[in-house]
Amino acid sequence: MSLTQAIKNRYGSKKGLLRYVAYETLKFLGFYRRFTEIDFAQVKRLVFICHGNICRSPLGEAVARQQGFPALSFGLDTRGNDSADPRAIAWAKANGYSLDDHVTKRIDQYDPQEGDLLVAMEPKHIRQLSPHFINLSVQVTLAGLWLEPKILYLHDPYNSNQIYFDLCERRVEIAARVIIGKVSAV
Repeated sequence: MSLTQAIKNRYGSKKGLLRYVAYETLKFLGFYRRFTEIDFAQVKRLVFICHGNICRSPLGEAVARQQGFPALSFGLDTRGNDSADPRAIAWAKANGYSLDDHVTKRIDQYDPQEGDLLVAMEPKHIRQLSPHFINLSVQVTLAGLWLEPKILYLHDPYNSNQIYFDLCERRVEIAARVIIGKVSAV
């Protein structure tokens, strides 16, 4: 296997690798520690956020709902009312979830409620969320911070190969289950 193929399989793309390294450096320096300091006793609903609301965030929502936990998902850059990505639908179905009825929702359609935990897929999503929720006491975290090992950046799998797509969706599934487990444990 070539180095380029190995990078695509593990990080989604060369850009994904570069962002992964940059964010892992910031994590090492402690920049994102506060996003692990969640008061799980206050969490009543999970709100998954990604770029287009077609791959990562709808899967997080589907995992939570299958576990009987209230959840929503939104995209920061979506026109809304589209279906999930066909690969996400297929992955979900093969792993016991359903995205058949998913329609994308724009972040401006989100109505914050007390007890929401926003679960972003990338640090830049948190920066994009800040203007919308700066005056709200909504808790925010990154999905990858609940994986072992912890990672900050879950590269958008939309333009990736199938190996990375599967890896990314599995990571979202695991993160959602871990977060629900933390809420349930309190």
